[in-house]
Amino acid sequence: MTRPAVFSAALAVAVAAAVALPGGSAAAAAGSAAPPPADRYSVTVVGKAPDGGMSPVRSTTCSDDPRSRTLARAAAGTVLLMEWFEHAHNKPSSLTRVHGEAGDCDGDGYRLRATGFWANRISGFNAYSKCNVATGYDLVNLSGDRQTWRMDKPCKCLLQGWVGSYMNDRIESFWIRQG
Repeated sequence: MTRPAVFSAALAVAVAAAVALPGGSAAAAAGSAAPPPADRYSVTVVGKAPDGGMSPVRSTTCSDDPRSRTLARAAAGTVLLMEWFEHAHNKPSSLTRVHGEAGDCDGDGYRLRATGFWANRISGFNAYSKCNVATGYDLVNLSGDRQTWRMDKPCKCLLQGWVGSYMNDRIESFWIRQG
């Protein structure tokens, strides 16, 4: 099945789930977001993780245009935490921006799942908002093989255009934090 056909089928399931729910949220039904195929862009908003848990996904919004008003509205009142790249250095462009509704990273940070389209497809990322330490895991709940990246720059950010051969296309979860 081609990528557009897979995306169409996944979209149909998500829409059906959203319609069937009283609140109308497919992301809430799944407990995580299914980001878009490679030729689209998305904004995912997450909350602060409960003790020992993962950061809950509050919403995921998609667009064909990375500068769309729809994506800007979805990110309003949040901080940009991460950008995930399907290909090293985001070439060609395929991007999800993860925003936090609880502000900048602190020592506890955010714990994120890379599910759906993004599971085992991340080749690079950037982290912002004082998230200068990131650990990527090859299993969905911060377990399995892992690698940690750290950057001590005045921006309090982490620019990792390529994750390296060890974790390339293996990441299923992240713990991002201030270090």
